[in-house]
Amino acid sequence: MRVEVVDLTPVYLRYAPRGRWRDYEASYPALFRHYHRYWADAGAAYALRSAAVIRERAALIRSRLPVIEGSLTARGFADEVMVVLFVGKGTTNGHAFRDEQRRRYVVWLPVESYTTPEQVDVFGTHELIHALHYTRCPELDFRDEAEMKLVGRQVLTEGLATFGTMQVMGGGEIRALWADYVPQEFAARWYERCRAQEREMLGAIRAAWRVSRADNAWFSMWDEEDVTRYRGGYYAGLRIIEAVSRRYALDLAALLSLPAKTLEERALDIISNAL
Repeated sequence: MRVEVVDLTPVYLRYAPRGRWRDYEASYPALFRHYHRYWADAGAAYALRSAAVIRERAALIRSRLPVIEGSLTARGFADEVMVVLFVGKGTTNGHAFRDEQRRRYVVWLPVESYTTPEQVDVFGTHELIHALHYTRCPELDFRDEAEMKLVGRQVLTEGLATFGTMQVMGGGEIRALWADYVPQEFAARWYERCRAQEREMLGAIRAAWRVSRADNAWFSMWDEEDVTRYRGGYYAGLRIIEAVSRRYALDLAALLSLPAKTLEERALDIISNAL
């Protein structure tokens, strides 16, 4: 495994004081077109922070990427993955997109979203696994907002990225789901609520499998008292992928390479058997 880092934060620091956002975005047009189409309003303000904080966050991510690279290498992955660091608008901690000019999937990480080594280790690994998955199974990538928010697609891709993070980085389900983003007591309570409502959640997900929801409730943080509206889709996806892995004796590499139709059929079968 080889991670190539492209750091756009110096470009941001050059242009932000003068509000030259077009010049900043011109440093990687394909990235910003993707980012503004799916993840942030083009007219919203960038996450203005001090130069020292931005440099510190970028350095933190760069310092942990070799750890992630080594962990993926130890699992047998030999891919070359490009990771772009940039300052975004505080709306997400990253994803991966297809750069047609480079003919590869590129991971992008907004530095403002990463405050601790644990968050980089867990969520950075998660995003790298998205790139590995889309590379092997591009049918599960999205080409418009309706596909992006298709419940079944998200359950499969986010569940696999969370499961893969757990396999690669260790530490169990709660770590793979939350890192240290919230207090551990909160994460444990949230996890127990998910467990208690698991059957109900799986039924609701099956019913909404082919629905595209604008509010993205299963994968958002709208109501911390209601796990179906507070990242519950990540939990459900993880449990579904865990069950597929066990039933069919598939390791992470095999799961990432399954055709989309096969993965979907097996996931839906797992859900049906659980109800």
